[in-house]
Amino acid sequence: MSKKQITRSLFVFAAFLFSQQAFSSAVVESEFELVLPKQFQENLIEEKWKSLENQEFQANWQFPDQTVEAANGVQVQLKGISISLKTELEKPSLGSSQTQVILNSKDLSAQMTIAAISVDQWIEQTVGGITGRFHLVADCPNVVLNMKSGMGSFSVSVNPKVGSNQAGGAVQDVSLSWLKDAWSAGAIECTGAEGFADIVNQQITQISADSAAFVNPKKELILSYLNGYIGKWSFDFSKPRQLVSSRDDINISMMVDSFDDANPERALAKGRVIVEFTRAPQSETTKLELAKGDVNYGTSGQAMIRLPAGFAKEMISRGYAANSWVHQFYSSQISGFSSVMNSRFMQFFVWPELMDYPKSSNFLFNVYSNKDPKISGSGLKYQLSVNLYSQMKAPKNSKYIPFMNFTVPFSSGISLGISDSKAAVKFTGTSLDLRYAWDPSYVKSFSPRTRFASSTIEGKILGAIAGKTFNVTLPAIPLTEGVSLKIKKATSLSNSDLLLQLAP
Repeated sequence: MSKKQITRSLFVFAAFLFSQQAFSSAVVESEFELVLPKQFQENLIEEKWKSLENQEFQANWQFPDQTVEAANGVQVQLKGISISLKTELEKPSLGSSQTQVILNSKDLSAQMTIAAISVDQWIEQTVGGITGRFHLVADCPNVVLNMKSGMGSFSVSVNPKVGSNQAGGAVQDVSLSWLKDAWSAGAIECTGAEGFADIVNQQITQISADSAAFVNPKKELILSYLNGYIGKWSFDFSKPRQLVSSRDDINISMMVDSFDDANPERALAKGRVIVEFTRAPQSETTKLELAKGDVNYGTSGQAMIRLPAGFAKEMISRGYAANSWVHQFYSSQISGFSSVMNSRFMQFFVWPELMDYPKSSNFLFNVYSNKDPKISGSGLKYQLSVNLYSQMKAPKNSKYIPFMNFTVPFSSGISLGISDSKAAVKFTGTSLDLRYAWDPSYVKSFSPRTRFASSTIEGKILGAIAGKTFNVTLPAIPLTEGVSLKIKKATSLSNSDLLLQLAP
């Protein structure tokens, strides 16, 4: 390509950058299968409930009125009974059977309120050998008991529960207990029969002495309260979930269409990944399908997601379609360029115009392509060929001005590897042909020394790329609100589909 052609291409590039170009929106809709082994489901729910660890658990449970028998057959009525609890829940752990999540209280505080303790009863009593009937009427309103610090405990056992498109938990058991003499009562004021306050104190003593006798008759009601509370921590797989994209012109979402938990070993979700490219050359929708036939997912207990063989290739092709993208980076990000900037000796021979700039100068590069990339391969290995253009800008007077223009036919093999939420991109068999032209406005204004050893700079760029591995952070997969899965490892199946291992 001649210098004139390079300059013309960069003028096209400038027009692309600054014109109000009308873009279209292209959509790629890809099938996926999400595998959640039973053990992983339990661990996932446990992971979600870790958020309870830093939140105060509060409850205010109302119980039915009840009648208890005191000394001498006196029937004492307790009305408006309620218990309020405040506690922090310790980090959940799976029970010994590995099928239950155990939530234990820490620093439990509790208050019991009885709106009224009363008696309204005719009783027979013998006094001096004479038996008579007496109408016993007494009332003690608003009796408040406070649990002493460190004398009570509270725990909940929860079984993970996965439905058609939701996962959560069902409370299997609850324990609320306290030590003897755990409750202290405030001042008790009673009206009516003299001495009734003594009977009330006896009832308080009984409650304080035997937690099981008080709690067990109410356990089913407590369980219903807790299932309502735990229900708030369930999650719905069916709602569309947005993935974080590093580019504002690419929108990614996931949607589960079906969820099957009939298999006792694992649940299988099927759905779609929908990727929208908002700066596409033309509007179109592409659908990718998984390979047909059964897949052996093994028994590793790991969560996995399977994507079609052409998914990565389609993402690269769409993401780097002609005239749809611009990447901006600085010279400090190019190791080969940095070595040139740090050596005046090298600058003199290969790029003398740089000698007019401080060694710390940071040049700006705008890179794009006016042609679609050519990609072949599948799974985790590809061959890429693309024609790149770059506008290099120099720092002058606190702003960047046009400096040089480059065209770079580039080809390379690409090997992908994934580990701990990072994609390792390795370039192999890399070749490029660096062609350059000085920006006319820069030449006119500054009369630069235009000598430029393109082969040396080309070698520096190749040395910074060829055989090197570059890491790219991958977005987490938002399974549901508050729970995202990280991509830990990738393999290519025999049918060329991609299989990604996931972890919370």
